Amino acid sequence: MKRKLKESEILPYINKGKVIEQFLGEFYQGEYRCLRYVSVKKEKDSYSGLIFEVFDESKEGVYSIYDYSSVEPDDLFGVEIGTFETLAETLESIRGKFTLHSDRYLISGYLDEEIKTESYCK
Repeated sequence: MKRKLKESEILPYINKGKVIEQFLGEFYQGEYRCLRYVSVKKEKDSYSGLIFEVFDESKEGVYSIYDYSSVEPDDLFGVEIGTFETLAETLESIRGKFTLHSDRYLISGYLDEEIKTESYCK
């Protein structure tokens, strides 16, 4: 069962090596529904963020967002937002491009459940 984390709760998880994610919503490329999410992790001496944009392939029998095809074939492993000295700088950089919700962070692996249960994703 997933537990949404508040922004004030994510640093200890990241410092223990966990990757933190947040679903950023849907958009359309032509007639195709696409999904966007962010992933944040700690590197050796820095923090980094990745943005993933994938086609919603649930109607084609692919049931995990982690298995969906990337909108841009060259971005299979996400688009790097950058590396930063602090987690706060990383999140601020992401906020410069996307809306983050301070109470919707998840430990990596729970986005499938998030997409199925949240009304804004239907």
